[in-house]
Amino acid sequence: MRRVMKSLFIALMVSAVGLVSAVAADKSLDITNLVAGASTGNVSSSSSFTSEANTTVNGYVNAAESVTIGANSTVTGNISAGESFTSGDTTKIKGSVHAKADYTSGANSTVGGSVQVGEDFTSGAFSVITGNVYAAGSVTLGAGSKILGSVHSGIGEITYGDGATVGSVK
Repeated sequence: MRRVMKSLFIALMVSAVGLVSAVAADKSLDITNLVAGASTGNVSSSSSFTSEANTTVNGYVNAAESVTIGANSTVTGNISAGESFTSGDTTKIKGSVHAKADYTSGANSTVGGSVQVGEDFTSGAFSVITGNVYAAGSVTLGAGSKILGSVHSGIGEITYGDGATVGSVK
């Protein structure tokens, strides 16, 4: 019985250390601005969040209001904006995007997941979305844009720029 209790105690302690480590690793910053050329980990802003050009967010971005990611910047996780989302030219979002209002992407931008917006979606020229696009409003695809998944416009309005393609329309 003593051996069983000792084994149980050791297992419990190992589990507790693992849980504390996992919780401690999920630190996020409540910031509103990331200056040009800087990098940070996860961001959870209680207001808006703006990253200037050439920045990197190694993780997710959650903001109660709008999110703006500057040109030539990268976000390795998902983005969730309580209002609108705007990305500059050549921005790379490796996760998905959720915005309660509009999303406008700059030219040559990529999103590695899906896009869901509460209003209109506009992609810049030669942008690529690997997942699906769901917009409550209209969808406008810039010249040469590619949506590899399906596209859905809540009002049935999809405008294609020259050479823009989609996987399917729902």
